[in-house]
Amino acid sequence: MARNSALRYTGKLDKAGRVVIPAEIREKAHLQPGATVTITAGPSGRIVLEPTLAILRQAQEYFLSLGPADELWSDEVLAERRQEARREIED
Repeated sequence: MARNSALRYTGKLDKAGRVVIPAEIREKAHLQPGATVTITAGPSGRIVLEPTLAILRQAQEYFLSLGPADELWSDEVLAERRQEARREIED
C-alpha cells in the first residue's frame, strides 16, 4: 500500500488573517516571497492554496495535449476566415 506523501502542518491565524506557510511546503511548491497564489474554498470548508504558475502550467499542458505541437490553431482560424472571405467575394 502506498503511503500518502502529503505534508500536514498546524498553524494559527493572526489578527490580520495571515497564516505562515512552513518552509518545507514553500520549498516543495517553489514559492518565493512575492509569489502569487490562488486560494480556493471548497463547499466543505476545505481551503486549497496553489501557486498560480502551477495552475497556468497545468492549463498549458492540457491545451497542448489537444493537438499537434507544430500546429497553431490561430493559423487554422485565419485560413478558414480567408476562405470564407474569398467565397463572399465570389458570390
